[in-house]
Amino acid sequence: MLWTEKYRPSKLAEVVGQEHFVMDATTWAVSKEMPNLLIYGGSGTGKTTVALALANSVLGKDTPSNFFEVNASDDRRLETVRTRIKEIAQSGKIGDVPFRIILLDEMDGMTNDAQAALKRMMERYSKNIRFIITCNNRNKIIYALQSRCANYHFKRIGFEVVEEVVTKILNDEEQSFNADELRQFIYAFNGDLRRTITELQASIATGSRLSVQVENGLKQYEKIIIEITNKNPNEVLTNLHDLIYDGFSIKEICIGLHDYVIASEMDSNTKLKFLRVIGEGEWRSLNMTPKLLASWMVGNLI
Repeated sequence: MLWTEKYRPSKLAEVVGQEHFVMDATTWAVSKEMPNLLIYGGSGTGKTTVALALANSVLGKDTPSNFFEVNASDDRRLETVRTRIKEIAQSGKIGDVPFRIILLDEMDGMTNDAQAALKRMMERYSKNIRFIITCNNRNKIIYALQSRCANYHFKRIGFEVVEEVVTKILNDEEQSFNADELRQFIYAFNGDLRRTITELQASIATGSRLSVQVENGLKQYEKIIIEITNKNPNEVLTNLHDLIYDGFSIKEICIGLHDYVIASEMDSNTKLKFLRVIGEGEWRSLNMTPKLLASWMVGNLI
């Protein structure tokens, strides 16, 4: 069983690293009332987890009949809102619950037309349904939706908190690592708790050292940098597009490229050039589509 699922918190009290949200959510669980929510932040910060924990706390034993999850980046069309989501919003509550809850995960992948249709649905069925919207980039959510939700930013989980969670998992699994090696491993994943746990389980399953697991994670970025150095723009674009299609955000790709460049032995001038473009690429990811930004980065790196 995947450790990310085995050790996923099911109660609000078990959620770590996002105390500002948990405090408010605990109040909603007691009162059985809550606003529509927009939760945004980086990967592995607990957005989906808190949505599930909140639903369990508000809906209790009737959660399976009244909680629905839609991956908005997969079901991104306007028709999805008009059919599937509308059908859930219109249907009656089952059991003794105040309302039904829909989790729209990765909402920044949904089209603007679909988001606009969702805005009207929020208003029309407010007595029967609450929406929890999660996304990496709030700027890709139309303002009309942002203004109809309580907005919560999920920051990267602190190093000490990640270390505490990982140490508990290792104790439960009767595994151990050198303390210094474990700290370096945790630091490499920049507060992404989900990826940290996934890579930890992979390391144990393959019997590899934690440092080797980190290096393996950087190989995809090594390949990109090599193709840049060899002046092969088409190969670089193909590799970047493959990562995007695999679900990596531009921000995550930039962090991976940054970590590889920092650890590399390239000369200082080249390293500084790469870091400047990568840094600007991460900043531009707030306003540019991933494929266009990938092309922009290749044009500036080669």
